[in-house]
Amino acid sequence: MPAFYGMVEIACQILAVDQLRLLDELKAVHQRYHNSEQPFALLETPTVEHRFPKTTPLEKKLQLKEAFDVFERIRGQRLHPYPGVRETLKHIRSSGCSILGYTEAVPENSLFRLILLDLVNDIELLYAPTSRSKEHPDPNHPRKLDPYRNKLRYLPAGHRKPDPSVLVDICDASGQDSAGVLYVGDSLTRDVAMAKAAGVHSAWARYGSINNPEDWQKLVRITHWTKEDVDREEELCERFRDIRPDIEIDTFSQLLEHFSFAATAGHGLSRED
Repeated sequence: MPAFYGMVEIACQILAVDQLRLLDELKAVHQRYHNSEQPFALLETPTVEHRFPKTTPLEKKLQLKEAFDVFERIRGQRLHPYPGVRETLKHIRSSGCSILGYTEAVPENSLFRLILLDLVNDIELLYAPTSRSKEHPDPNHPRKLDPYRNKLRYLPAGHRKPDPSVLVDICDASGQDSAGVLYVGDSLTRDVAMAKAAGVHSAWARYGSINNPEDWQKLVRITHWTKEDVDREEELCERFRDIRPDIEIDTFSQLLEHFSFAATAGHGLSRED
């Protein structure tokens, strides 16, 4: 959110437009794509289209270069792994266990963030929804994701958690019995409940659910959520209000206190407690 709103602030100055109006337009773009992570949503807003008519996406992007530069600068300053993540992933990998990712975020964001965080080589495969996003505005832009396309396994566009059947399919594809699989997530309704239904071990990354209230309100302001999405989330919260994970962790490294990891046929880990 700090990077996004930094970009919006500069864009409003360039476009001479009220921020509330531009935020409304960005929200509409996000709802059209059914996700809030469209890298160039700004270029599809009515204000930009009217301000720069009969121009290519690349020409629009160049007109707003200062705004996109601010986004990248703030993101670069703030995007870091949680404490212990890097070391713990390397420890698990060194044991011979496979590490897979499963996300609702499209590859342009999820895979790209793994690259920026220098974690992409710690993940064997990443399961992510097929993107509805348009191509990069610059057709000659370096295709940073291409070297890692072999790590991607595509889910249907618009896929959303919780979907235990997808988690079961991932286990089957990796040749792992559910007893040897640990799922780590920060949502009780979307992650832990799904893991329970799929019959795998579950760890709730409680630290990932702690948000700055101001940033959260800013996210809600431009989110793609519709009334149906809000109703669905409330229904999930009610349905899984009593769900409990196998373990709760306050740092990623605490996984090593609860599980032993080893490369064995069909069973990758065992409980320590």
